[in-house]
Amino acid sequence: MKKILCLLMACCLLLSFGSCLAEEVVLLPEDVISNQWFRDQNAKLKVGNPTPLTGRFFTSMWGGTTSDLDVQDLLHAYSPIRWDGEMGRFRFDHSVVEDALITEDPEGNRSFLLVLADDLRWSDGSPITAGDYAFSILLQMDRSVAETGGQLPDFSWLAGAGDYLSGEAKTVSGLRLIADNILQITMTAESLPYFYELNRLAVLPYPISEIAPGTKVIDEGEGVCLTQPLTAELLEEYVLDEKIGYLSHPRVTSGPYVLEDFDGKTAKFAINPLYKGNEAGMVPRIGEIEYTLAENADMIEKLADGKFDLLNKVTQADSINGGINLLRSGTESFAMENEMRTGLTMIWFMESSTLAQDPAIRKAIAYCFDRNGFVSRYTGAYGLRTDGFYGLGQWMYRMAAKLAEPLATMSENSTAQEESAHETAAEEWESITLDGMTLYEYNPDEAIRLVEEAGWNLNKDGEPFDIKKDTVRYKQSGDGLTGLILSLAMPDSGDARIALEACLADRLRQAGIGLKIRTIDMETLHKAYDGRAEIDVDMLYLGENFTIVFDPEILAPHMQGTELGMVKEELYAMAQDMVRTEPEDLSGFERKWIRLQERITETLPLIPVYSNVYFDFFNRRLHNYLITQFPTWGEAIVSAYMSDTEEISEEEKQRLQEQLEEADEQRFQTESEQEAE
Repeated sequence: MKKILCLLMACCLLLSFGSCLAEEVVLLPEDVISNQWFRDQNAKLKVGNPTPLTGRFFTSMWGGTTSDLDVQDLLHAYSPIRWDGEMGRFRFDHSVVEDALITEDPEGNRSFLLVLADDLRWSDGSPITAGDYAFSILLQMDRSVAETGGQLPDFSWLAGAGDYLSGEAKTVSGLRLIADNILQITMTAESLPYFYELNRLAVLPYPISEIAPGTKVIDEGEGVCLTQPLTAELLEEYVLDEKIGYLSHPRVTSGPYVLEDFDGKTAKFAINPLYKGNEAGMVPRIGEIEYTLAENADMIEKLADGKFDLLNKVTQADSINGGINLLRSGTESFAMENEMRTGLTMIWFMESSTLAQDPAIRKAIAYCFDRNGFVSRYTGAYGLRTDGFYGLGQWMYRMAAKLAEPLATMSENSTAQEESAHETAAEEWESITLDGMTLYEYNPDEAIRLVEEAGWNLNKDGEPFDIKKDTVRYKQSGDGLTGLILSLAMPDSGDARIALEACLADRLRQAGIGLKIRTIDMETLHKAYDGRAEIDVDMLYLGENFTIVFDPEILAPHMQGTELGMVKEELYAMAQDMVRTEPEDLSGFERKWIRLQERITETLPLIPVYSNVYFDFFNRRLHNYLITQFPTWGEAIVSAYMSDTEEISEEEKQRLQEQLEEADEQRFQTESEQEAE
């Protein structure tokens, strides 16, 4: 396994603009800037991913898979804010923001005056202005989005947003257009502190002419507003139409690539020649990209045959082993990179489920689930069981698990006072652990005890349940006998379903609990997950990938008056309190995060299953693919280029050998740990 640099999450301090801008080293080596480089603009990259596209290529308000998010990175750009992994904080992106001023009024409201670069262009050549950013915010606040099934981000922190949404004000007073390239955004004093404060300004511009033709953003001195209101009918026509809507077929975009075609499964992209480049000055050099679904059964074979150039986010054990074996084949034509996942796969209990309201049933399911066996079957040595709502790559988990060091090393010239303060801080961090979480090791006897105490003691005939001859437990209620038969919806994944049948369904049956598993499409699954659709199941099996901003809105309850709704209401309040930590209070945030994890495992609105390592396998014709330095391949591909396979240096051969040895070591270590458990 590659050595992952510790993510030293420092504070999101509001500094003067000059100190927010750091010089960055251009990622490309000088020896590739050649005629070959420019000829390869005509190159075509074929990318495969085991997660299908659903066509959510514009915001995530209407859902979307991780593959859709990757496409969004290809198509949309120019956020004023970026995450700086080296500095461990959010800061302004100086390719987008030329200058900034931060002020605070006597009431404590904080304003950010952003001067945008004057060379930002849409792919059709028209300028990107402050009005486009203002429109993006107004759109994401608008109730018409919710009327079409979209989920609105939280803009309650924006001054004047409440009065605007209630109809008491015609404008948003905290959003001002000072000039074509100057935008002012004001946060209310009540919304501060906020741990990710600067990230609130990380807004991507969206073209009003494509989404709401004939509408304009104006500011007549009291704040911004639209010249005509947005409506659900307008969004249905211009955004959600499956054939021409901006959601799945955005024509005018701002990112490094433009969408050429999307047929529901495969998306094709071409370079956007008007993209100015990222902060490091990089513009795309691969002329065409094709992105489609890669099936676990044959993805490695297709990579070997040249039908794919890049496989992204490979997680299934057999596929990973196949990719490693391909690298061992001696052709020296392939390479790999891997990264810790910042999310997890889980079982999510539905608030609409009657059976899931009983905590005894939820805990019985957890005790019957042989999660170690499932992880071993499905991810092999490349995944680990998780016991909380986190991913192995998240900085909070890595610090709590003592896998990352939150404190800088003391210099030789440190004073005694500095050394004492450092020692005190080190002791404080040492006391932060995950030991308080409730664990659910495989224990069918405990599961049986729980359901028996909850009254599930009868068979289908109303007689005492006999585990030796009866199959399903029943319970007498006012409506008669009710069977303990659960239902679970999952995406179409044959390997995962086989593992679930063996490690969950079969184990539940042995305890007298029935389980019906059915597959549904990814779009419906995610709509049910985030409360935008109701389906008649008790549980969902799906994944959640967190961003740098861990602000779990998904914990917000969708139904009132249910036991699960009350559980989520409590957890959501804890999550809100967590993010209302001062940006510089790293340990305070960490402690609140741990308490949230502890309470999640106590109340069990979900069963964590596993987090894992993503592997990328690719043809060596792809060069400078630095996936470990970027959140997604959609961002990493901007610095990459393609050329004929070159002779591999001895240094590169040694690096490849070390990668393979580390993969073998991790596989052996993980298998040994699983056997020990």
